[in-house]
Amino acid sequence: SSARSEHAKIAPEIPSFFGVEMAPRPARGLILLGVACFAAWCLATSVTSFVQAMPASGRSSALLGATGAMSSAVENAWPATLPSLSSAALPALGLTAIAAAAAALATASAPASRGNRRTAVAPAQSRVTCAARGGGRGGADGPLVVIAGPPAAGKGTQCEKIKAKYGYVHISTGDILRENVKGGTELGLKAKGYMDSGALVPSELIVDLVKDRLSQPDVKEKGCLLDGFPRAPDQAQAMVDAGLNVQRFLLIKVPDDTLVERGCGRRLDPETGEIYHLKFRPPPEDVVDRLVHRSDDQEDKIRARLDAYHSQIDGILPFFKDAVVELDGTGKPDDVFELVTGGLDSI
Repeated sequence: SSARSEHAKIAPEIPSFFGVEMAPRPARGLILLGVACFAAWCLATSVTSFVQAMPASGRSSALLGATGAMSSAVENAWPATLPSLSSAALPALGLTAIAAAAAALATASAPASRGNRRTAVAPAQSRVTCAARGGGRGGADGPLVVIAGPPAAGKGTQCEKIKAKYGYVHISTGDILRENVKGGTELGLKAKGYMDSGALVPSELIVDLVKDRLSQPDVKEKGCLLDGFPRAPDQAQAMVDAGLNVQRFLLIKVPDDTLVERGCGRRLDPETGEIYHLKFRPPPEDVVDRLVHRSDDQEDKIRARLDAYHSQIDGILPFFKDAVVELDGTGKPDDVFELVTGGLDSI
């Protein structure tokens, strides 16, 4: 805002008269010459009319001849036929034209210093624009936001709300892998080799895939919501090494016992793919008999995943300590989202 106000103060200092400021330098002299000729014609014609109106005894033939000759000379030099003007208006027009010529002359001599002042303003204005857009990945990109949390913490629900409010592009590493493998990209073929052999895709390759996705125009314009990455400290280190600057690291925190209750109560409808919860989102009576309790939603499996999550997240957070925003995920989705917006609105 300071840069814009400074520019606003500078811009009106040198107005444009008769297009002189915006005209190329060779044309400025012609414009000024035309203005000067018009001023001289107005004054000469008005003086001639005044002398002719004087009593014969009081006027000088020499004066009349001189003023008449001046007026005729200017008229002959003027490039177009001038309209008839009343003698009363001519002096005012002449004086106005002289004032305009003087101002235009000052304008013509000022561009050099004006250009220097613009150059001084531009960098500050650029920094303001960059900060407003959250440009931490090169100065012109949208913000990079990471969302993390344990299984069943409600990340999926919050991601949908974030996309709807902020318009960020939602990116998960699973989606990136599938898209690149399906598209047969160079990075996708490398990842496919590991996947086909049953090996884990190296963190460096995952980061390369993420960097490639973040360089796409939609992400640069809208910003990115990175979901499910980084999953381990080595991936966080690889992100830092790659220069990926995270503006916000949203960490949803929910007690383990609450997460176990959430997970154990989930049921899957195998026909529609819909997921219900026996307590928090009860299924319709007509589908209850066909619902499936997945093996991943058993308590022992849930606690094992939670142990793995805690062992990794503690090593990830130090890499993003300046960007971490901890959120209480035990409330209702809308209440949690209020906390989310508090963290994102401050970017």
